Amino acid sequence: MAPPDRTPRREEGGRVIERLAPIQGERRNQYIWLTIYSDLITNIFLLFVSLYALSFIGPDAIQEAVASMKNRLEYSQKAAPWYEDMTSSLKLVSDQNAPVVAREDRLQMALPEDVLFALGEGTLRTQDQLILHSLAQALKKVPYTVLIEGHTDNVPLGPSSRYASNWELSMARAMSVMSYLVEVEGLPPNRMGLAAFGEFRPRVENDTPEHRAANRRIEICILRYE
Repeated sequence: MAPPDRTPRREEGGRVIERLAPIQGERRNQYIWLTIYSDLITNIFLLFVSLYALSFIGPDAIQEAVASMKNRLEYSQKAAPWYEDMTSSLKLVSDQNAPVVAREDRLQMALPEDVLFALGEGTLRTQDQLILHSLAQALKKVPYTVLIEGHTDNVPLGPSSRYASNWELSMARAMSVMSYLVEVEGLPPNRMGLAAFGEFRPRVENDTPEHRAANRRIEICILRYE
């Protein structure tokens, strides 16, 4: 193959134009191998870093991780029938105003304020305890932790309120529900927990009377994983 012609050629006016295109193409081809080589070295480096990191994980730790994953899978398989049965039981207790929500780690049911309490009050109304009685029968079927959450809207309490803040009101309501379930219905106290969020975890914006009513609620959470 003949070498490329690098002799200059003259154009009109005495201007010389070198035949640079063939030369530049040759130079680009010369450096392609550097790109391939650098990629290879990078991949080898990453391989050794991975092997070095794995060297700190002993066989016991690997076996423990595998066993943990296996136990979690078996637990999920055993919990599935309970999960479905409990969802059905809660739906029988609830209605369209207290939907049951199934999340990855819990079943959750929200009871509106007017189902259990008078406006601004933290004591259960006697005539409205029937729904908690039905709820307790469903909760007795499972051994898992029951978390009771109190929530309010963002309207400040009046000066005549016995509670200093919405936070205290939400705590009083959660405590009233828990006390009923433990003291009246006989649920084990070591399975019960409570939380008070006041106005700080609203379901919707507090921009209308209907939305504020939706935020005033008690949430019953059955924790799936211990």
